Amino acid sequence: MAQGYFNSSPPLTTKSQQELEDFLINILDGAIFCFLHHLLCVSGALASILNIIILSKHGLHQTSSFLLLSMSVSDLICSIVQPIRKLDCIVAQFDPLLAKNTNFYIGANFFSLPDFFFAISTLHTAVIAVERLIAVCFPLKMLWIFTTYRVKCLVLFIYIYVVVMMMPTLFLGEILWTVDPKTNNTIAEFMFSQFYKSNFHHMNEFMYFALPKLLATFPLALITVCSIIIGYKIVVRRKTTLTQMSSIVSKEVKERKVVKMLLTVCVVNAGMFLPIDIINMFFLYSRILHRLSDGVYFSLRSFYIILGQIKATVNFVIYITMSSKFALTLRQICCCSKKKVFRSADL
Repeated sequence: MAQGYFNSSPPLTTKSQQELEDFLINILDGAIFCFLHHLLCVSGALASILNIIILSKHGLHQTSSFLLLSMSVSDLICSIVQPIRKLDCIVAQFDPLLAKNTNFYIGANFFSLPDFFFAISTLHTAVIAVERLIAVCFPLKMLWIFTTYRVKCLVLFIYIYVVVMMMPTLFLGEILWTVDPKTNNTIAEFMFSQFYKSNFHHMNEFMYFALPKLLATFPLALITVCSIIIGYKIVVRRKTTLTQMSSIVSKEVKERKVVKMLLTVCVVNAGMFLPIDIINMFFLYSRILHRLSDGVYFSLRSFYIILGQIKATVNFVIYITMSSKFALTLRQICCCSKKKVFRSADL
């Protein structure tokens, strides 16, 4: 992982090919990844804030609401720290040297930080999928297994687990500050840390094999299996409720709407993280990686970073379109804010 971030791959066969590749990558990085990346981060942050406000107003007596709230907090933090990765492309518009120093400094100290919250969000989705599976298949045991206290402890464990597992990735590199004698400018140079050098093989095995499986592949597989079973149960239950009394049907319909919304969250989130996991597996097992330049590698990373950043906004859209209670709370908040604006204008 660290080698892919900062080491140069073997050069292309001709200089013209390298120049053309650099030109295309600069266009993509500047026009799409830089601008779009920060725009999506702002959109994701606003959507996460609205999710947190509305879910807080609903109350946290339901375990699913608490899980969604915690996931929204994780998405919000991710949207805040994510722009750090592309901070250099903004700085480069004013000071290329400072942008280069910024890029190396961020790469050595904070580059993997947003991945913490990607992993936390994925594990939250996996827990929601398991919770809904038990609620659909074993409704009588649902309240006994997923108590409010146990869910809070589980959420705390998720944060601690991800931090402990990914903490070593924050200590892969360090910065060496040198002075260019020709320009008398201070230049940052990236170098691998002594910690990484002394544990080179173990760290690579841990980052390439253990982390992707524990924090991405296994949770995504769990989400997929649970979603398939839940979807099947919803179809079967819908057929049986058509023959029941209206009062029971009304209750069943309300419960099914909640399950459908949470199932949609699981499916959409898994669908967004699946390409990320596929790209990671591609880099892990394919020899094509060794023929890619650093620019192509960073462009592919930027693609799946952008894909993951869309998630917070998509979740907000799902809540609004599939939960009448959520949409009603949003309208109430908007109406209250408008009344406050009108009152201040009258004063």
